[in-house]
Amino acid sequence: MRNRVARPSLLSLACSVGLFAAGAPVLSIAQDAPEPAAVARSTQTLEVVQVTAQKRVESPTEIPMSISVLGEEALDRLQINNVNNLAGVIPGLQVNNLGWPGRTQVSLRGIVPMGNTASTAIYVDDIPLTPNGSLSGGTSGMFDLLPYDLQHVEVLRGPQGTLYGASALGGLVKYVTRRPELDYFEGRAGGTVSVIDDGGHVGYAGRASINAPLAEGTLAMRASYAEQATPGWIDNTVLQRRDTNDVRQKAGRLSLLWQPTDTLEVVLSAITQQNRADNLGVVSLDPVTLERSLPGYASDYLLAQPSTIEADVYGLTIDWDLGWADFSASSSWLDSDTWRVQDLSAEYVPLLGGTPGRGPMAYAALDTRIGLRKFTQEVRLTSKNTGRLAWQIGAFYTDEDADYIEFGDIMSAGMTPVASLFTADVLTTYREKALFGNTTWKFSDRFDLALGLRHAQNDQVFDQNLGGLLGGGQAYTGTSSESVTTWSVSPRLFFGQDSMAYLRAASGYRAGSPNPLIANAPNVPRQVGADTLVNYELGIKRHLWDRRALVEAAVFRIDWEDIRLNLVTPSGISYGLNGGTARSQGVELSGSVAATDGLRLSGALTYTDAELTGSIPGQAPAGTPLPQVPEWSGSVQAYYQFPTRGEWAWSLAGALRYYGSRPLSVAASQSIELSSYSLLDLSAELGSTDASFRFFVNNVTNEDTFTSASRTLFGSARLTRWNGVMLQPRTVGVSFDYRF
Repeated sequence: MRNRVARPSLLSLACSVGLFAAGAPVLSIAQDAPEPAAVARSTQTLEVVQVTAQKRVESPTEIPMSISVLGEEALDRLQINNVNNLAGVIPGLQVNNLGWPGRTQVSLRGIVPMGNTASTAIYVDDIPLTPNGSLSGGTSGMFDLLPYDLQHVEVLRGPQGTLYGASALGGLVKYVTRRPELDYFEGRAGGTVSVIDDGGHVGYAGRASINAPLAEGTLAMRASYAEQATPGWIDNTVLQRRDTNDVRQKAGRLSLLWQPTDTLEVVLSAITQQNRADNLGVVSLDPVTLERSLPGYASDYLLAQPSTIEADVYGLTIDWDLGWADFSASSSWLDSDTWRVQDLSAEYVPLLGGTPGRGPMAYAALDTRIGLRKFTQEVRLTSKNTGRLAWQIGAFYTDEDADYIEFGDIMSAGMTPVASLFTADVLTTYREKALFGNTTWKFSDRFDLALGLRHAQNDQVFDQNLGGLLGGGQAYTGTSSESVTTWSVSPRLFFGQDSMAYLRAASGYRAGSPNPLIANAPNVPRQVGADTLVNYELGIKRHLWDRRALVEAAVFRIDWEDIRLNLVTPSGISYGLNGGTARSQGVELSGSVAATDGLRLSGALTYTDAELTGSIPGQAPAGTPLPQVPEWSGSVQAYYQFPTRGEWAWSLAGALRYYGSRPLSVAASQSIELSSYSLLDLSAELGSTDASFRFFVNNVTNEDTFTSASRTLFGSARLTRWNGVMLQPRTVGVSFDYRF
């Protein structure tokens, strides 16, 4: 049984929001960091990064929703090179690392992906990366971009169904890349070396980018490339191998900007990325106590569990100023391939009378391959933001094809296959078309009202072929079709030039899907419907002290219905089911202050109360907390730039993040709570106009704790093995960057 402390009421927390916004000194991270120590010290005015959250360029402090923005310098200073590092820094963001690089579940405001599709959408510029099909890997695919290519990252909290459609149920993470510049040549190059406590070889990273005009005033290119090798630090006691979880990453990007006239811009882009891991990065846990079953960082799997993710993304964007409105068209193509191996020897070899690791039936391995091809097209017409009425209309189309292949084999001690445990070849297609629009009416300079509406239709096909001892030889073609309408309402009130309050009510959804046909499982429905939610939000954004400080606060409640769940039959075949309702409510506070010419302080604090309001039959009663959602999380960051003397100057930076305790699962059989932890990162930088050296220590206190845990997800009747994903041990390193 979980022991739960009393929670403050939402009303009392809302009152706290008002007091905080009235004059608290801890302020928003929604701005770019100061210029590096390479230049003169920054002034005492905060710079606000312009964003495209509502598909038009705006200041985040004027958008009637809860949004966080991290600019290029802040991302660099906080050592944020993947989405895992955003947890704790961004209010309301939860990240669940599954042990393989690129396999990460992301959620916002407690809306966790309890099914086979994502609950948080991921975008690069106007390119959607999140697949919507049920077997496309949408719950765990994550795209990490190049160090020099990010202009900023936007995180939109609350459903974004009106503008961004399916899977933006809890919100959106949007990477905004740097565009080519027509006016000047620029280059950067750098590298990093680092050492992980208990790790193997020295880690390294190299990176380079270049911006070059190709035709004066009309054509320019930007190219980037990066490689990174992260040493392993988890041993395998059975295979007698040390530091087995090495990770190697490569990425490249090319972008071309063509501006034939002052009113027309065309951008072509291509991104390629490759992540390879030698082994699953988990430690083995005792199935009874759920403590580590081996000393230190170690696992006792009988087989290596490598993985690879390769992805190519191509984009074409056209922006045309028509004079009376702006026309935009965005086309994109995503081509990704995922491969991983899971060791199921301990679970399935005894099932056939064998002994794991010995004899004619010694090993069982599940090989999974997912190929995804996704085309997306969107066109928009956006009014000029000059009169009382602002509007936007658009059309959207996406076409996804995924090939999900699994084959599980029983093998002898000599690694010769002796029996087919399970085979699956499932082809899925997802087609969606949508119309959307939004409008804002300005009743006065101080008050306006925004309305949004989107209607989407999706059609899906599920073509399965199952075989092997557990597959039952099932061949089946299933289809589904559904229409979903989402909406938003956002009144906004300005208090002078420095303060704004807003209300927001908005809906979101995840698409349903066909289910597989499963032998001896007559109660499995043929189709899973969409799950939907409605978000209610009150927020305040306020500048203080002559715009030296910014504070943001929001209180929210989300009602979630027909939750998409992923269940598993005793034979190990998964299927979807709509079941249960849930509620998530809480408070998000964030702020930043330019305390002196050289000192910047920022922080964030989040309280989230997320639980089931209706029972999930056979799984969990009403009142069960939603999994992987801490009640409390937060962070504090500080940056100080010393007075410049000559060409070189020093700066110091630090970030302390807190992530509260959270339940592992809603299932009664997994009534486990992961412990809270704090993470401290420190760095010092010596920089000039052209170069910088940074010395950093991440996880300074060498915090030794689980970030997540899981049981083998194949066959609910034999789930006996527990794994734990550990926080990366203390990492010490130095990096160098040069501008030319």
